[in-house]
Amino acid sequence: MLFSIVIGFVLGITIGSFVPLNIWIFVALIILTSVVFVYRYFVEEKDRKILIIGTLLLLGIIGGMGRMYFSDLNQSSKLDSFANKKISAVGIVAAEPDVRENNTKLTVKLEKVGETSIQEKILITVPIYPEFNYGDKVKVEVILKVPDKIESDDGRVFDYQGYLRVRGIWYTGSFAKVELVSKGNGNVVKDLLFKIKKAFTRSLNNALPQPESSLMAGLLLGTKQSLGKNLLTEFQKTGVSHIVVLSGYNIAIVAESIMDFLKFLPKNFSFGAGAVGIILFTILSGGGASATRAAIMVLVALFAKKMNRDYKASRVLGVTIILMLAPNPLLLVFDPSFQLSVLATTGLIFVTPYVTPYLSRVTEKFGLREIIGSTIATQLTVLPFLIYNMGILSLVSLPVNVLILGTIPLTMLLGFFVGLTGLLSLYLSFIPALFAYIFLWYQLTVVHLGASIPFSAINLPAFSPIVLVGVYLVILSGLHFLKKKKLAAI
Repeated sequence: MLFSIVIGFVLGITIGSFVPLNIWIFVALIILTSVVFVYRYFVEEKDRKILIIGTLLLLGIIGGMGRMYFSDLNQSSKLDSFANKKISAVGIVAAEPDVRENNTKLTVKLEKVGETSIQEKILITVPIYPEFNYGDKVKVEVILKVPDKIESDDGRVFDYQGYLRVRGIWYTGSFAKVELVSKGNGNVVKDLLFKIKKAFTRSLNNALPQPESSLMAGLLLGTKQSLGKNLLTEFQKTGVSHIVVLSGYNIAIVAESIMDFLKFLPKNFSFGAGAVGIILFTILSGGGASATRAAIMVLVALFAKKMNRDYKASRVLGVTIILMLAPNPLLLVFDPSFQLSVLATTGLIFVTPYVTPYLSRVTEKFGLREIIGSTIATQLTVLPFLIYNMGILSLVSLPVNVLILGTIPLTMLLGFFVGLTGLLSLYLSFIPALFAYIFLWYQLTVVHLGASIPFSAINLPAFSPIVLVGVYLVILSGLHFLKKKKLAAI
């Protein structure tokens, strides 16, 4: 039943993202839903379940379309009258600065434009120096621009405008002139967390050389921008970009570590500390879609364990999707990280059970069978979408993932020790850093060798969304065949 509501809600948001909505569409759907609901009383018992499922599906569609009707997609910006004009404004840096190789992107929540009070966020591009931090009040002079869609050389188009709209941003500006007015104007908790993150990252940089320190920061905190374009390209070519994106696995390690460290205390206290630790860690990482999805699922798993209740991952995924899309439905269509996170999790939950039986000859030592099975499953669900968006088909993804994934947990553990001990003493941090470096060097070497193999990745031309849907229908048909084969064997 929950599955029907989730599917309907997702369909409703999808429809509302592309089709102009009006009151008559809702009236028609409500009438159709009422007819389907009432008609179930006039059919045989065996057919009633289908009509109930249909009713729930239609209710989900109405809910999803209704949420889109009141979303930011159909709202105008308060800054529309200032478009393509130079403004002088005062605002507060509302997110952690996004430091790139050649510039920094600041999300500034405006308070005043000229003498007009306006509460809205803009994204501006500034030089790396001078540095600005979360919570800084700044004076900005910039020409506001509507963000353009980004078109690659192979014809693929990225809807940058929609991507920013997910984050509540309508306008951007480059070559902005920014002056610091005052510090410490942000949320106290977020400010403290970002300072801890900065100190922790600095500790890693002091103890480990580049690019190993950047990889460690990516594993622990999801900060992949500092890896540089060349290394990120190698990660894409070998299909291991996911290791520097915070997932449920990373966050579960954080929670379990906190609870294990505090297990000498009463269980309720250690459990509470683990839950709070997940929330704080998600905020510290920047609160991206993949991290938020993972955090919700891990929190539910912890509560289920605490209450001795069954944890059904598929049901929790459905609830998580609704919890994330209800406040921000634009995530579904305009945020690739949310889409990839849901697809990867779907592969792990639903596809892995069909893949694993065919790997009976693979040893279970070092978790090898589990790694191969989960990698194949996630590749089946994620790869078509990645190719559609990026055009890169990695032919070495499976062996590279198998060689790397087994070393990630110990690497992360050593990384925590490096960062924590580095806050106390640089020389003390060199001890765990030596062992961490060995693992990081190994992982980077495997990635580099995999990417350097001729034809390790193939660039495919752009194709239409219809082809993408067709590919997923073929995959679903294959999985359905495997399901029938499995049931027949039983």
